[in-house]
Amino acid sequence: MKEKSEVVPETGEMDPDSCQAHACTVAEVEVDDETGVVEVVRMYSVYEIGRALHPAMATQQVEGGAWMGMSHALFEATEPYYPVRDHGPRDFTEYLMPAAGDIPEQHSVLLERPAANGPYGAKGIGEMTANAPIPAIANAIFDACGVRMEQMPFTPERVLRGIDALRADS
Repeated sequence: MKEKSEVVPETGEMDPDSCQAHACTVAEVEVDDETGVVEVVRMYSVYEIGRALHPAMATQQVEGGAWMGMSHALFEATEPYYPVRDHGPRDFTEYLMPAAGDIPEQHSVLLERPAANGPYGAKGIGEMTANAPIPAIANAIFDACGVRMEQMPFTPERVLRGIDALRADS
């Protein structure tokens, strides 16, 4: 265990890596085996965050991060726009990402186990909330249709290629 990082009262400065949270996310998806389209139907997230200093905001962080992770898993890609961006999206009106209607039903649970080495017993949950949904969605796709997704985003074309490969092998 890393030593506790005391908060500097004047600046709020501390080592944010002194106390890490833990998470588990399970996704439920539907895969259209004719189009390859993946729809995330439900997402279940459990985060052990130390002390929840503001439970409503922590829940919003978990659910907003789940949306962002879903976006990384199913929609967002830098290629073929990197390193030459002249033919890529110029702004968010052209950038492919999930809209409000794509957000799945979410069930989020915060487990509080105050951490002795965290500020006020809290642990950081910020960016990690976008990470757990990605493998959860990949595993749900595998469970739904037998295709193991190894490259993001999990586009309909990639899902269909996987389904076609499974059909060819059987």
